[in-house]
Amino acid sequence: MSNIDWSMLVTREQREAKEAADARKDHFPNLEPDQFWFVVRASGFEPELLAWVEAMKDEPNPANWAAASSKLDFGKFFERDHPFVEDARQAIGMSVQELDALWLYGAA
Repeated sequence: MSNIDWSMLVTREQREAKEAADARKDHFPNLEPDQFWFVVRASGFEPELLAWVEAMKDEPNPANWAAASSKLDFGKFFERDHPFVEDARQAIGMSVQELDALWLYGAA
């Protein structure tokens, strides 16, 4: 009888996905709030970002607005691959390439 916990095994695909995510995080470090707001304001997207968050108040689920506004107001850092950042990018009409370039500029 084996005492191996098979759920703890990591497949090659899982390991490669984690390594790719770690490499991406190394390339796109977290931004401090001042860095994040600098690129948002310097790029001219601040009004669109704030309007997107404000519009969430009218959605059926107020938790979305609460989460987004709390992140913007009190976030200690911003992660490039966080779902909030990706949702915001799409909502304000920014391309992936634009956001990546701004992110790296803010991190410099």
